Amino acid sequence: MFMTNDELDNRLIGINIAYYRKLKKYTQMQLAQKTNISLSYMAKIESGLVTGCVSLPVLYKISKILEVSLDKLVNKN
Repeated sequence: MFMTNDELDNRLIGINIAYYRKLKKYTQMQLAQKTNISLSYMAKIESGLVTGCVSLPVLYKISKILEVSLDKLVNKN
């Protein structure tokens, strides 16, 4: 089975979020708490298992906490 574009995008976003989270030395739990997102949803985001796309407001919150631009979260770096 092939991955859809949304699945590929979600996977890339998840990889980027995990990368920048680890650079800040945050756990998934800490980032989830700081962004007011459940731990299970944060885990789904990072693993690329979100149904549909991650919303812009959620990505914005994450980018602000991680102190990176949105384009660093959504583009191949």
